[in-house]
Amino acid sequence: MRSDRKIRNAALYVLVACLVCTGCDAAAQQAAGEPTELQQLRSELKRIELRIDALEAAQPATPKASLTAVVKPEWGPTEPESKAATGPEAVKEAEDKGMDTMDAGMGGETIKIPIIPALKIRGFGDVRFLAANQNLAVIHNTPGSPLLSSQAGRDTFSLGLMDLFITSKISEHFSYLTEIGFEADQATNGIGVDLERAQISYMPSDKFSMNIGRSHAMLGYYNTAFHHGTWFQTTIDRPRMFQFEDSGGPLPIHNIGVEAMGKIPGDKLGLHWFAEVGNGKQTYTLQSTVTPAIVLADHTGKSTNVGMYLRPSAISGLQAGFNWYQASLVPILSQLPSYGTPVYPFPNARGYYRQNIFIAHAVYITPSIELMVEDAEIRDVGRGTTQALYTSGGYAQVSRAFGEYRPYVRYQWLNPNFHDPNNAWVGRWVGPDVGVRWDMNPFIALKTEFSHYDWKNFSQDANGNQQLPILHKTINQLGMQITYTF
Repeated sequence: MRSDRKIRNAALYVLVACLVCTGCDAAAQQAAGEPTELQQLRSELKRIELRIDALEAAQPATPKASLTAVVKPEWGPTEPESKAATGPEAVKEAEDKGMDTMDAGMGGETIKIPIIPALKIRGFGDVRFLAANQNLAVIHNTPGSPLLSSQAGRDTFSLGLMDLFITSKISEHFSYLTEIGFEADQATNGIGVDLERAQISYMPSDKFSMNIGRSHAMLGYYNTAFHHGTWFQTTIDRPRMFQFEDSGGPLPIHNIGVEAMGKIPGDKLGLHWFAEVGNGKQTYTLQSTVTPAIVLADHTGKSTNVGMYLRPSAISGLQAGFNWYQASLVPILSQLPSYGTPVYPFPNARGYYRQNIFIAHAVYITPSIELMVEDAEIRDVGRGTTQALYTSGGYAQVSRAFGEYRPYVRYQWLNPNFHDPNNAWVGRWVGPDVGVRWDMNPFIALKTEFSHYDWKNFSQDANGNQQLPILHKTINQLGMQITYTF
């Protein structure tokens, strides 16, 4: 111990000597003051030595027996030469092998999983204000939730869908996509969570690719170009014909199943094909608005959808196409509106329906110009009858960008057959929307829109049952929406 202190003292003296040598020139000029400075340095060195001695004396001596305490007796259990890495070591080992980790916790194993090359999360949302000359609860009711006129006013602030859009590039040819929506229910004002899309895609080339899972059915143009984030679309809302199922739309917007698509060789026409097979709609009831069947289909027949579209190279931005969708529907008559009343509006209702949907579209899209036209025809034929019931709908939309402002006009129509149990409840909507979209920056847009509709829907009896005759109203509505991506 004493030898260690001598070594430290020697080091301190060397330090003092260096300091003295560094200032030797100044010392030569002030020779009279040199002894006093050296005395101060020696005094400081003495205080440091005393402090070191005090600290060493305060530390207890380590008994020799403790040095042998870590030695295991020969009869004891032997440890393996190497343990499986845990904690930070496991994470480092996994990263070196191109893996990720998931700690099970509570002393569980560290699970190694492959590292995903790229995972991206984007968010979309909107807030809107609506004011109309009619009661909003009546004109915006959803199937299964007929609201009385006393339950709402003529203006309201509304929180739109908050949509999380998640994509992952799994490998060179495989990717994953999902949309998770947080949306308020009009009847309860509560927030619900919906898994809007969840699909894995295989894309080896532009000539063939396929998706498996829950996707947006390839019905026309709008349903494949614009999804749940309102930030993408020019207008505040989707056209009535292409509204989502839980908002009263008549089309099977979502599909659970398999879809394939590809491009036919040749650059002039840019011809593409697609085909889908899915569960189709669930049994019709005003309460079951979630379609298609997500887990168990309630009938064996599957829906199919085939079509094609072209993108000629000579006209950049032009696309035109057509598709044919068919499925079997099985309405539950006892749950249809006004069942069993004298004014029962569905004399042609049967226990089985064959549904065919035909959609044609033509669009011309450039950075400044937007021209879109679509028409959809729904043909329902009940078992035991040859009478077809038709529901038609579509829209024509034009817009032109002037810098950050984009004024637009859209005329839309939705004409249901009120004797068709599958589509009667969607109501009649015919009229124009006129508005302007202002892109305040690349992430936030403000839309102002005026709508004028001729509207028809079922009336209600004293018990709240929907029935004929039909309510007929003229609706004027002003809407404002701020939509954003984050």
